[in-house]
Amino acid sequence: MRRVLQHIELRKAELARSPFIAFLEDASLEPRQRLGFAPGLAPFVMGFADLNTYVLRDEASEEPIQRLINTHTREDDHHWGMFLRDLRTLELNAPMDFTGALERLWGEHCKRARQLIYGLVALVSAERPVMRLAVVESIEAAGSVGFSRFSQVARELEARTGKRLVYFGETHAGLESGHVMGSGDAEAVLAAIELTPEQVERACGLVDRTFALFHAMGDELLAHARRSLEDKRTAA
Repeated sequence: MRRVLQHIELRKAELARSPFIAFLEDASLEPRQRLGFAPGLAPFVMGFADLNTYVLRDEASEEPIQRLINTHTREDDHHWGMFLRDLRTLELNAPMDFTGALERLWGEHCKRARQLIYGLVALVSAERPVMRLAVVESIEAAGSVGFSRFSQVARELEARTGKRLVYFGETHAGLESGHVMGSGDAEAVLAAIELTPEQVERACGLVDRTFALFHAMGDELLAHARRSLEDKRTAA
């Protein structure tokens, strides 16, 4: 598994250089402006809860790696509540009729966020636990890139306004270890898992496909943020 983890680190570094991450790091913009993408993240956040509960989890399995994944899913399946709280804090919870909400969430503007969840379901559904592990580790790595930047923006927002975020802030970031296992020796334990050359190749392919989905959603979120910024400038 060591080679797979190294491949994940490579893809993680590439994600950290993406345009969306650069936008989050742009200190010339107000913190709230950099978080203007938040409503567009909703299909991923809510879908991620279902991915953990109904797809990644297999309570009937006695396979050690699957049981490890099961434990992880129970830690990750309820974070959406923090997200809803942050939308209220950011005043991004404007009233909307039901059909309008459906049009927004299932419209063109949120298709990459939806496709990320659908793509992850497709990647893991027919795979054995060790291959699922490669996908889950990739999700964790991508999450650590995003949440390290989100939490920095959240700190700036709190310093300026006194408003504290939880999903985008330190509370959630502290739960994101970057690995399925939250312990300090997680990487050593994971690296010790033995894979055949064929399994390494397949796992690295799953890693690439997972990160491609996150890159696509990042581009979409950046477009959300820029539209929000332009709308505010026009209104002013």
